[in-house]
Amino acid sequence: MAYKVLNSVLVKDAANLASLSTDMLVLVINKNTKNDSSFKELNKKSKNYISKTVQSHLDEPGSIVLLPKVDGINAKNILLVKGLDTDTPTHKWLSLFQSIAHKGNQSKCKDISIMPGTITPKDKDELWLIEMVSKTIESNVYIFSETKNKTSKKPSVKKLTILTSGLTGSKLTKAKQAAKVGYAIGEGVNTAKYLGDLPANHCTPRIIEKKVKAMTKDFPKLKVKSFNEQQMEKMGMGSFLSVSRGSEEPARMMVIEYKGGKSSDKPIALVGKGVTFDTGGVSIKPSPAMDEMKWDMCGAATVFGVMSTLARLNADVNVVGVMGCAENMCSSKATKPGDVVTSMSGQTIEILNTDAEGRLILADCLTYVGKYKPSYVIDMATLTGAVVIALGRHASGVMANDQYLADKIIESGEESGDRAWQLPLWDEHQSCTKTKYADLANIGGGREAGTIHAAAFLSKFTNDYKWAHIDIAATASYSTPVKAGTGRPVPLISQLLLSKKLK
Repeated sequence: MAYKVLNSVLVKDAANLASLSTDMLVLVINKNTKNDSSFKELNKKSKNYISKTVQSHLDEPGSIVLLPKVDGINAKNILLVKGLDTDTPTHKWLSLFQSIAHKGNQSKCKDISIMPGTITPKDKDELWLIEMVSKTIESNVYIFSETKNKTSKKPSVKKLTILTSGLTGSKLTKAKQAAKVGYAIGEGVNTAKYLGDLPANHCTPRIIEKKVKAMTKDFPKLKVKSFNEQQMEKMGMGSFLSVSRGSEEPARMMVIEYKGGKSSDKPIALVGKGVTFDTGGVSIKPSPAMDEMKWDMCGAATVFGVMSTLARLNADVNVVGVMGCAENMCSSKATKPGDVVTSMSGQTIEILNTDAEGRLILADCLTYVGKYKPSYVIDMATLTGAVVIALGRHASGVMANDQYLADKIIESGEESGDRAWQLPLWDEHQSCTKTKYADLANIGGGREAGTIHAAAFLSKFTNDYKWAHIDIAATASYSTPVKAGTGRPVPLISQLLLSKKLK
């Protein structure tokens, strides 16, 4: 089950813009535009109406004006956009094209044709711009309407054309490939968003299991394994299963294998937390905003989205993705504060807070994934509210036992616009896991460094490989201006894997 919105993304030359049939022709106006022959021809057809409008209405970078049908030009609408400078931060470039996608749906356009120009952020090139446009439009024409009947709205935009100037031969081939990559990443973002946006009663561990198995219909190269509670119990996953004890819904662990690289290459492993609803268990959460706990499975949704992107592109990498899915509910069978459980690693854990449940799932998934002898392991989880306080909504938190891996994650975040920031994981932080009654405690350290202490706990299960933890509690979904999933960090992880930065 992949979630693709656009039917096609094309790259073509911008010649004969006046005769181009499209619902919305988007012209990004910058200092190079006035010298572009295609723009000159179009402006001439409009009897200089376009250039006059640019001069009178487009002041601030990012400002837009929508023109209705212009005589002599086939496009039903023309959207003029004031372009950005090379020193403008990447997030503003993303926001610019997000607004174009939204405008397309608002105007009920079936297709959008965009001439993005040739100016790019510093250290980026035109191929980056084409990929970014493709990715951003695909992931922002998305509208969630799965659980609506009478008020359902579907995305109107179904086709994107990216208009370039002077690209021929190998350059044009590379441009088309860049658009294809962006399209696939955007599809992966939508797949993750869709899974996260589903209400918890429409997205239980068993429902996710069905959706994961259905992926093989779209992508035969993916191999899916699923483990039920009885199988996990046989494997000794007492830490994982302690989370689902209070729920009528049984837990599931799904493993997705993708082998696109050399058979001799060790796989990179992705592990995602998939708590489909988190009440906090016996350590119950306060009721305000508890509905947002349906997004506590966005780590698993990220794995789902990234694996679909890799399969769509036939990427030449080997990746194994693990999705640990459970409901954390409160009942007479639920795990209690003070209970001690045994993890798959053999380490015992005193559960001092049942709302620190994600790390209990990840502990056993991280142990399990060691069987693949991975070159690197990255886990993603909406793990701590503390990361929201530390970094705000703009960056995911990264902690690692390997600095090279951490560096490449940060670099990929900057390249993709899906930013991350490293927090320390020092030996001094390890004391937070000490307890009198078990090998480890699942919380410690009081209110200090909650994000780092969670990673310190996870690090106890990652001694056999190079590992990084990405806390996405701040970035995977938003509360304002509307409650919605973001699909992050699918762009970051996709960029990391496709760029072959991990050697």
